[in-house]
Amino acid sequence: MILNIIFLFFTIYLLVQSIIEQRPYYKKMKRSIGFRGGKIIYIDKPQEVKKKGVIYGKLLKSDKYGLSGKPDYIYQLGEELIPIELKSSQAEDTPYYKDVMQLVAYFLIIEDVYQKRVKRGRVVYKNSMFEVYNRRSLRRELFNILKQMKKMQEGNYLPEVNPSYALCKFCPCKETVCEIYKNTSK
Repeated sequence: MILNIIFLFFTIYLLVQSIIEQRPYYKKMKRSIGFRGGKIIYIDKPQEVKKKGVIYGKLLKSDKYGLSGKPDYIYQLGEELIPIELKSSQAEDTPYYKDVMQLVAYFLIIEDVYQKRVKRGRVVYKNSMFEVYNRRSLRRELFNILKQMKKMQEGNYLPEVNPSYALCKFCPCKETVCEIYKNTSK
């Protein structure tokens, strides 16, 4: 009898998790940066006039994940920490994949540094804003990307690409983990 009840609860839990995982990982919202009732605890800019309790421009490092970064802002809303990333480009119906992965990396960094689970973050474009939820599937995608980058650094992996000077010129991986840019610029 007890095993049946445990099995029932486990099945319901798995069903709820699958429903949650199938919902979109983002929500398009009216463009705004702050949170009513929230306070800024981190800004990636040096300021001449500094507010007490705010960290300015410090590189956040996660030894656990081997990541480091500087989100544009981190807001605290109650006990929740929310990273915000500002972009100078425009986006229409969905956030750009690279920006989502950057935000997911900030989720991991903040969780390691502040020891608090991050539930969501925001990517703010010139014309729109997206709230991105910290989903297991997104974390898995980031971990796969990190594995590929590590293999590239070790020389054990080269992605299939069609190198182009125009495309490689602005790639964030140029001259870091990818050697293709050097070969196209000659």
